[in-house]
Amino acid sequence: MPPLRRSPRSLAIKGLPAVLVVLAGCTSRPVTVEADQVHSLYDIFLIAAAIVFVVVAGLIGWSIVRYRSRGSTDLPVQTRTNLALELIWWALPTALVIGLFIVSAQVLGQVDRTADPTVNVRVESFQWQWRFTYAKQNVVITGAPGNPPELVLPTDERIGLELVTDDVIHAFFVPRFLVKRDLVPGITNHLDLTINAEGTYSGQCAEFCGLLHDRMLFTVRAVSPAEFNAWLAAQPKSAGTQP
Repeated sequence: MPPLRRSPRSLAIKGLPAVLVVLAGCTSRPVTVEADQVHSLYDIFLIAAAIVFVVVAGLIGWSIVRYRSRGSTDLPVQTRTNLALELIWWALPTALVIGLFIVSAQVLGQVDRTADPTVNVRVESFQWQWRFTYAKQNVVITGAPGNPPELVLPTDERIGLELVTDDVIHAFFVPRFLVKRDLVPGITNHLDLTINAEGTYSGQCAEFCGLLHDRMLFTVRAVSPAEFNAWLAAQPKSAGTQP
């Protein structure tokens, strides 16, 4: 029986939903103040990369057309050195790298700045789930594989996350926050953020950590400060919270 052949049009139509999903993920609006700054940094890098691509591809194309073989076997004029040209192609990439380093340092300095958060949550990772501890309120939310926990946070308030791990390296990743922060054994990492849009956002471990890594999920539900306080007050208290 001959193999089933599909037309290019059929393949394109069936592949369109996957492309749309990818594009939707790439164009999702950031939902934190820090993510807006990181998104702007991404735009700067994208513009710089586009300019470099256009210049390099343009010069390659021009060289191919201008110096293509026309049937002559004679060598063109041989140029051994051109000091001005060498200075230009050294100075331009150097200036570009220095400029990108400066803007990156400025954004990182703002995103990772030390502040006094209004809300503090201890984020504890373990194989293969998460534990969220609101120490001042004695509230602990623990997930299990197949039953991911929900991290509830207020909008428009400075939030401080203390990131620790019980066993191996994990990574706290929320795509809509444009952030991924590793949780390393023996080290306490911190992440400060301010959410500016209510909603529920998917999160996951982004560092392969073992057998059930793919089920190490969680969600972040951003609500108004009043709703957040009401939610905290309604949660059962735990006597075993860590400071």
